[in-house]
Amino acid sequence: MPVSWADVWRAVLDAREYILVGLAVAFVVVLALLVRVLMALRHLRHETRAGRHASRDIPTTGFPLTSFSRKGRAGDPLNVEMVGTANQIAAAFVSAGWYRADEIDFVTSVRISVDAVLGRKYSSAPVSNLFLYGRKEDLAFERPGRNVRERDHIRLWDTGRTATDRDRRQIWIGGATRDIKVVLAATNHLPTHQIAPDVDAERDLIVRELTETGWVIDSASRPGFGTPTRQINGTGDSYYTDGQVAVLVLADVPVGPGALAVRSPAGGLLGRAVGWIIRPLLPRRGREPLTRG
Repeated sequence: MPVSWADVWRAVLDAREYILVGLAVAFVVVLALLVRVLMALRHLRHETRAGRHASRDIPTTGFPLTSFSRKGRAGDPLNVEMVGTANQIAAAFVSAGWYRADEIDFVTSVRISVDAVLGRKYSSAPVSNLFLYGRKEDLAFERPGRNVRERDHIRLWDTGRTATDRDRRQIWIGGATRDIKVVLAATNHLPTHQIAPDVDAERDLIVRELTETGWVIDSASRPGFGTPTRQINGTGDSYYTDGQVAVLVLADVPVGPGALAVRSPAGGLLGRAVGWIIRPLLPRRGREPLTRG
């Protein structure tokens, strides 16, 4: 049966109608998702007041045991102390193959949501904010796992103190934990990570990997909780620790701010190459552990 041009034109018009309807539905769904994310971010900013207030009372002269969640509850244990500038800390982590974490905003929230669903990597995925001294973490670094659901990471705060009268560099305190999966928070429906219970393993991993870069010129430990402890963090994840805090002193070598901007695999590759170039400039006592290995 012959087909007339009129029949063909009607079929084209019908197809265009279906396409337009499909595009309209997709637009509405995406718009609803974007509005929900924006509302959740606004709610999240409001919720952080309790965490900022609770952590503001922590004196900078002491040794806090945990950070605080946005609700003001005890957060993750603080198990790493570092002496160095922000640039030196960033250079050490980049040399070890870590990335600086992105800030939480609309774009990064959408990206981590999509990557979590699709099981893709996001090398610099944002970390949920925890609080100390009345503010969120000053620095955060991570090493991605197989996908965005898994990663090693650490949050660091500048304590406002310096190491010694001779070494006027900052003392930083941080919490190192390993994320093992992504779950949606019940309060704001934004993705958040669940941590592995053995937080000492993550602390020891950071000590080992930073030492291998040659940046660590001195390491020790001091009491945190002081005794083996089992606790629950602010999002309900249980963890256990031997109660010790690793103390790392980094090489006092002048370094620029470039490492603080490393948030991608390409930047990480360049950063590690620069790390090997400047490695001979690091003190021998930092390079010796790798030489002996």
